[in-house]
Amino acid sequence: MATTKSAKEVREEREKMLVLKHKYDNRITITKYGKECLDAGDYATALQRFTEYMDIMAEVKHVKDFYSLKTGHFDSKSDITEMLMMSHVFFEMARIYDAVPKFQEDSRRCLEQFVAFSANQPYQVVNSELIRKHLKKSVFKNPDAFRDAYQQIYVQSKKCYVVTFCYGHEHPVTNEFREFKDWLLNYKTGQELVRLYYGHSSTAVTRWEKSPAMHLVARLFIRPALVLFSKTILRLILTK
Repeated sequence: MATTKSAKEVREEREKMLVLKHKYDNRITITKYGKECLDAGDYATALQRFTEYMDIMAEVKHVKDFYSLKTGHFDSKSDITEMLMMSHVFFEMARIYDAVPKFQEDSRRCLEQFVAFSANQPYQVVNSELIRKHLKKSVFKNPDAFRDAYQQIYVQSKKCYVVTFCYGHEHPVTNEFREFKDWLLNYKTGQELVRLYYGHSSTAVTRWEKSPAMHLVARLFIRPALVLFSKTILRLILTK
């Protein structure tokens, strides 16, 4: 039998919701202040503000902590800006933790969240460039962890833009090219090729989808070329 809440419980619940709403409404200001502190070199305060923001999001989504936040907790269209901001905050937290050896595990967990909130998102290329530029500067105490995160963004991504445009997400040819991408990521040159591919193809395919002419070109020319490649060179590579 359902129990009726007392007036006190209802009042406390209402007050708790109002407090959470106030914190949520101020989350952008909190994050902005964290970024200002980070730019000023006040890393301790920056981390406090970033953590405060993440704790608010965890409370709003009813999960135990911000490491439990998943992209599935958000709407892929209406929440895309929030997800982008979260991915960048996770990255900055990972950077701050990375500077202190005893916090390497925290850095790793934030990197995992950064990858989770980057792969398969419209801003995936932007985030991969963010981490690549920092790697180029050699600013990390544990660069291997950040390099692995950079690769994981592509490994976890299911998108092969051009192939998916031609064949869809689950076609055998699409799956073969995903395997090809994973193979490329084993090599430094391959990683650069994958980066360039994602950087250009994501923009191109967005335009192609609106063009009847490109759909015709894909059917007459690109699809046959992809099939030929998958049945010849690609097959030789994947069976080695």
